[in-house]
Amino acid sequence: MRTLDSLILDTAAPVLTQAKTVLVCDDPTGDLERAARDASARVLLLDSDYRRCQAAATGVEVAGDVRLDAFLAAADVVGPCVAVGEMPKSLGRLEYLAKATAGAGVADVTVVFGGNNKHLSRSMNDTLAASFTNVGASRGRGKFRCLVASGPREGTYEPRRANGFVAYGGVFAGTKEDRGGAMLREALPAELGRFLDLGCGNGSVSRGLEGAVSVTATDSDADAVLSARAIGIDTTWDDAGSRFEDASFDTIALNPPFHDRAAVDATQAQHLLDATARLLAPGGQLFMVHNSHLRYRSEVERRFSAVAQVARDATFTVLRAAH
Repeated sequence: MRTLDSLILDTAAPVLTQAKTVLVCDDPTGDLERAARDASARVLLLDSDYRRCQAAATGVEVAGDVRLDAFLAAADVVGPCVAVGEMPKSLGRLEYLAKATAGAGVADVTVVFGGNNKHLSRSMNDTLAASFTNVGASRGRGKFRCLVASGPREGTYEPRRANGFVAYGGVFAGTKEDRGGAMLREALPAELGRFLDLGCGNGSVSRGLEGAVSVTATDSDADAVLSARAIGIDTTWDDAGSRFEDASFDTIALNPPFHDRAAVDATQAQHLLDATARLLAPGGQLFMVHNSHLRYRSEVERRFSAVAQVARDATFTVLRAAH
């Protein structure tokens, strides 16, 4: 078990041993979920990641692609209740979790979120304090520390709305059109046929798109799915379009992630590229944007016979690929 997960569980232990309900929030390793089940409490999984949720044990209740506050209201949460998780990397995700947890209707609820000291900030304390009356920090362990909150305040969660976007939680780009996505959208052809926005984020690429027989979006992040749906895009929550049959789309747009929290990780695009090769119909085209300094072209060429650069600037490159 990671040092961070051990610290979170040790900090939560006084409440965890008495808890009737455990809310497992962002849980990259699954160790927090396993510990919650070992505590013999009711376990509700609020993680937004599709693959982690699919790996949840039998009996664990998964929020999935449902608003967290609506899920918790329907779940009829019983206290004492503790929420545990790795500290979200975005304040938007932290606010979402905090307000949903505080609004769960349980007076005896404690939140324990842990992270690396260099990634924790005063603004995280302030975000928690907007939903809880008591907020403090645990003792550190190595380079890690937890923020602990209790005493829920009244309030409801409202996603951010601006520029024609609706941003739930930690959705990438929030209420803005990211520059890479804008460049990708500009490179798309006039005729799109059956169009898929693979890894849609807030929906900036497929919002109001014309020239398509159908527009479908998908993302493995539940916050992204809710955000795209909120602006009218038909969006599924799954892993790399796993719900779709082979050769289902004529045009696929891909703006893959390249960060694992603060670290650059270009390998995150691998399974998404595998998916495009499977999902693209004969004669179809993939349009992919990536940071110009990352070596993605060779990965695209491994899967497609015809690859060309269609746009490039100092930051981004757009490739077109076909079988």
